[in-house]
Amino acid sequence: MTRSNGAYRLLLVALIGFVFVVVANLWVKQGALITLSCQVAMSVPPIPAVGVLLLLLPLIPLTRRFGLDRREVMAIYCFLTLAVALTSGAAMRFFLPALTTPSYFASPENNFAQFLDHIPHWMVPHGETVIRDYFEGSATGATPWAEWLGPLGIWMLFFVCFFGFLICTAAIFRPVWEDNEHLAYPVAEVPLMIAGYREDTQMMWRDGIFWVGFGLICIHHLLNILNAFNPAVTCLGLSTDLGALLQEWPLSALRPLVFRYYPFVFGVAYLMPTDIALSTVVFYFGYMKALALGGAMAGINTPGFPFTMEQASGAFLGMALILGYGARHRFAEVFSRLTGASNSSKLLPVAMIACLVGVYIFCRISGMSTWLFVVFYTLLLAFAISAARIRTEGGFASNWTFPLEQAQSALINFAGTDRLKAMVGMQGLTALTTQYYLTRGYMPQLMAFMADAFKIGGQAKITTRRMGVLLLLAVIIGTGVSWWMHVSTSYQYGSNILEGGTTSGGTRVVLMRRAYEDLATWNIASEGPDRSRATAAIVGLVIVLAVAALRRAFLRFPLHPLGFLMCLTGGGVNAWGPLASIVIVKGIILRLGGMRLYRRLIPLFIGMAIGDFFAAGLVWSLIASYGGEGFANYPVWF
Repeated sequence: MTRSNGAYRLLLVALIGFVFVVVANLWVKQGALITLSCQVAMSVPPIPAVGVLLLLLPLIPLTRRFGLDRREVMAIYCFLTLAVALTSGAAMRFFLPALTTPSYFASPENNFAQFLDHIPHWMVPHGETVIRDYFEGSATGATPWAEWLGPLGIWMLFFVCFFGFLICTAAIFRPVWEDNEHLAYPVAEVPLMIAGYREDTQMMWRDGIFWVGFGLICIHHLLNILNAFNPAVTCLGLSTDLGALLQEWPLSALRPLVFRYYPFVFGVAYLMPTDIALSTVVFYFGYMKALALGGAMAGINTPGFPFTMEQASGAFLGMALILGYGARHRFAEVFSRLTGASNSSKLLPVAMIACLVGVYIFCRISGMSTWLFVVFYTLLLAFAISAARIRTEGGFASNWTFPLEQAQSALINFAGTDRLKAMVGMQGLTALTTQYYLTRGYMPQLMAFMADAFKIGGQAKITTRRMGVLLLLAVIIGTGVSWWMHVSTSYQYGSNILEGGTTSGGTRVVLMRRAYEDLATWNIASEGPDRSRATAAIVGLVIVLAVAALRRAFLRFPLHPLGFLMCLTGGGVNAWGPLASIVIVKGIILRLGGMRLYRRLIPLFIGMAIGDFFAAGLVWSLIASYGGEGFANYPVWF
């Protein structure tokens, strides 16, 4: 086999990726589980992937002789963005407690034991000692892999099918978004610029403007770090709470109102279409905050009002309908291959159908009825497609742009638990709860990384098929290594005290325990339907469809439907400050120097983004992870 052979290069990328995934997991183990000082796998893109890219690019003259050129470096980067993201707190770390929580926390008060009969024996590990040592740590630190390999092996088949389906979906949308609509892909543009794939930024590393932006952010983090050890040092900090100024009613309804300093989001947002950033800010203040203020003045005290996530569920569903309709010809072309109407390869539609059937079979034998599967996974897919669109068109660098818990909560809000119990029984509700991590975590939203990877692959001359295979390998390797790290660490230390836990588990364990407590409540009491929350979901759907229709009817209509989706999720409450700032900054730049000045200043903002990841994500997170308790005063969160 020659070194130019594609199979050799794919194997080389996978092997190198495997090594770096192991290293990244050890980093996550120390920083996110033991010291809780950084969450490098939660960033967009994951910090380790950016670090490997910065490490390998200068080494290309030396590695080229071994078949590792710039194209392979970009492939390794794409591999790591998905594989490392899988080990984060809202992915596989969230999945594992779903298997063990009901057994360990079962008591006469919570009635968890009654659900164990509804969970198939092959789905979870068994044995009192096996479960107890997972949460409390084993005396020797040894992991009973014999009890874990069987269930995890079956779950691996599920996740291969689940993520394989998302990979196929991303591949179907790729030519529509990239070739037909020419979306900006701002997050994918950052590594492409760093690697010299863009003419304007081929000499970016030698551009003094880049280093100005890089240096400013490094100074920002240095001052924050010094302030963490000595409060007398003046610094900007991580955020400013403007809500502290709003103490009197009804202005207190505008809280929380926090201006967060996200240098990477700010830097990448320079490449974001201005109408999306502006729409996010306008919808956030002109709609969401105005709704909260108006509700307070009107005396509305309904818990949860104005039902942000419920509105988001309808908005994301509406956006997915719009995107699916826009790609209808592409779907027709792909699936017409099965009838022989096209000479193109049948691999994509066959793989997509096979993965969907695999997920369906798994859910059916785990106790989920067909109609529950259809509704639940349709919502998950709709949220994933819309989140991928936010990333590819809007470039918002966050995993948290999706309706938290709504794929499950929507069922309760519209149908109510009594009707659900009558239709699917407690067996079906138990199966739904065991997959709670799919709706509270962001596994489906990892489709955004796949969409970015296909964009990068196209620029790096990597075929869609080869990139799809590489992403599937990333799923298998990333999932397997993540399970190895998390399970072994739990038996070494005890899951109860990891990730900031004391005696009852860290964040993910607490969330899964709460999910099973809700299940126990549904068994003995009624919940829903909730007309207010259901109406909010419908309102969100109608608003997105209306904004999209207005934008289609009036070419100069200033608001973008993606701005509404972002204002309801992470782009609103977490990032309105950076987005409002970038709108103002871009407006000034374009007014003073037009597009020429705008292009000239791209390295400045890319420098800010890379400076944020380098100073806080790489340098300080490593120091904080391995430096001891004294270095945890300045936690790194992205």
